[in-house]
Amino acid sequence: MNLKILKTALITLFTAIVLIGCPYQSEVALTDYENAEKFEKNLLGEWVAYHENGSRDELTISKLNTKVMDVRSKTFDASGRAKEVYGFRVFGAKVLDQVIYNFENKEVGYMFGKINWENKNVFSLQFVNENFATEKLAADSITQKELTDFFTENITEEKMFDNALEFYRKNSPEHEKIKIYLKKSGF
Repeated sequence: MNLKILKTALITLFTAIVLIGCPYQSEVALTDYENAEKFEKNLLGEWVAYHENGSRDELTISKLNTKVMDVRSKTFDASGRAKEVYGFRVFGAKVLDQVIYNFENKEVGYMFGKINWENKNVFSLQFVNENFATEKLAADSITQKELTDFFTENITEEKMFDNALEFYRKNSPEHEKIKIYLKKSGF
């Protein structure tokens, strides 16, 4: 591998970890497809999030069924070159009054996140913080019940979730405003 490419990849990875932390990964989901919550239809479509270093993440969210979404994630560097592409099946589990989304990927297993809406064209995504979860879930192998108990006991803990990443619906008025702001700021 070219040294320049390796350096760029390491900087991108480090930046992603600093900005949104390292999400907790599990071999167990909070629920299965059949018992999942119906997802919010407003999530369907194309979304983009911008980072301070000029890079961006893009999501394309489509419906697999009323409870499961197909999410395609692309990460672009500051020059607009695609760096990473991931695919997830995403489905929600109700924990107290919050829906926690299971992000399923064959290579990674499951990651967990919550969504908060600013308006119909802007949402923030926060993943469960790996350090917090591994500190509380000491066992190497956990059951679905142990995972559910962990979420129920800690869902209100601020430290449980990484920093929010704000997504804008592509070509919405909010997206156009943020693009103008970024352009004026030199990005």
